[in-house]
Amino acid sequence: MAPDRRPTTAPARPGAAVAWAVALAAGVLAFVVRWHLLGGAAGLREYHGYDDGVYFSSAVAFVHGRLPYRDFLLVHPPGIMLALTPFAALTHWTSDSTALAAARVGFLLLGAANTVLVARLARRWGLAATVVAGFLYAVSTAAAYSERLTLLEPLGTLTLLAGITLLRRGDVPGAARRWRYVGGAVLGLGVVVKIWNVVPVLVVVVWWALRRGVREAVGVAVAGAAAALLVLLPFAVASGRSMLELVVLAQLGRPRAPGTVVTRLEGILGVSATQWESEPVRAAVTAAVGLAVVAAAFAAWRHDRGRLWVAVLGAQVLVLLAAPSYFASYAAYSAPAVALVLAAGVSVVPDRLRVGGAVLACGLLGVVAGVPAAPAQAPFPVAQVRDLLPATGCIRADSPGALVVLDVLSRNERRGCATRIDVSGQTYAVGDRDSAGRPVPRVRNHQWQEAAVAYLTSGSAAVIARQTGNGFARTTVERLQSHGRVVQVGAVEVLLPGAASDG
Repeated sequence: MAPDRRPTTAPARPGAAVAWAVALAAGVLAFVVRWHLLGGAAGLREYHGYDDGVYFSSAVAFVHGRLPYRDFLLVHPPGIMLALTPFAALTHWTSDSTALAAARVGFLLLGAANTVLVARLARRWGLAATVVAGFLYAVSTAAAYSERLTLLEPLGTLTLLAGITLLRRGDVPGAARRWRYVGGAVLGLGVVVKIWNVVPVLVVVVWWALRRGVREAVGVAVAGAAAALLVLLPFAVASGRSMLELVVLAQLGRPRAPGTVVTRLEGILGVSATQWESEPVRAAVTAAVGLAVVAAAFAAWRHDRGRLWVAVLGAQVLVLLAAPSYFASYAAYSAPAVALVLAAGVSVVPDRLRVGGAVLACGLLGVVAGVPAAPAQAPFPVAQVRDLLPATGCIRADSPGALVVLDVLSRNERRGCATRIDVSGQTYAVGDRDSAGRPVPRVRNHQWQEAAVAYLTSGSAAVIARQTGNGFARTTVERLQSHGRVVQVGAVEVLLPGAASDG
């Protein structure tokens, strides 16, 4: 990978005021898009699925004195938990749902900040590229879907973009060397959020070695490693081997989930299945967007423009395609690189066509790969479920996010209820391999099924919020329903003590 130096034919950089105006406008647009996708003010306190609740709940458990890996299960590094800790601490003074709403606003702002950084990084390629990068990232389905909630990917994006921005700051004549080490440290913090983030960090280190020499790159790598170890070591010491087993070995040992390469490429390119329901049309749109990205990458590389981001994108796409599991939020991993590669490609268009090319890129790609209408979602029946729950004892749930929106999670923690933070993730700790070492699907993991029943029937009530994805076998569902009285409230089941319901 050759050094990324601007050729003499590169467009002139926009002035500082213009560049900031474009970046901030893109940031405002990004916030509005993510706010829309969240569902507005009502969505701030709404139940939005499993992972969002797991990460926030881990922070709530942490601020109430429990340690991850030792006292509760967490299958990722502690970075997300630590980032959410200031918001979780609010549960000492306010309700769980209010604290969660504050955290989600924080992540909406984080998404806006990531958009500003994307636009700022494209400034070196001219005004058209700045506009394209900022606009495409702001409306990107891949980015916005994750950045509307408290998920891993937005933090990983922030560490990558901020780290490279700081390295660029240290790459100007006369700049203090500390900028490079601070940039390396920020890059290293990405690894304490999700282990996948080590891949783009390695790409950046190689780029820096080619640009500044091996000795400089070693300094950046050491700064990154030191920052990561500073965060990880206290938890590793406190938890012993369990942290390594959950964060690294369990992740590497995951069986490959169903789903095609095409599905993953659709996500990476921001082609929404809800916007393009027809499979042939969606395939055509995916192919068209993919060809546009490949063409932009080729042009950018050939003209020595944004080669770092071409390499980062290539590495991230390989990770996403090779990963054993894939969920919609994962596509945010490569979203900034997609926007920056497209912006770099626009910057090599001849002057007389560049503005038109920028408008075309924003218009077409904004339509085909931009955020669709906010997904229709039945509201979680908070008031009705809350009225059914007893005021005493421990409330269990198959998803901790349900406990958060019901304002009972921190109450559980104060009562020492040992709430299970990641019920589904527990499958990686019990019975996930057979005697021959082969992976056992969750639905056939009898040890996990037994543990789930034991946990959900151990409290004064239980809330079953997940309609799909919990992995319960039919016999597990029957045992849960026979344990006591089942009250159906919309799509939510509440298990209460008493005579078993007739169904």
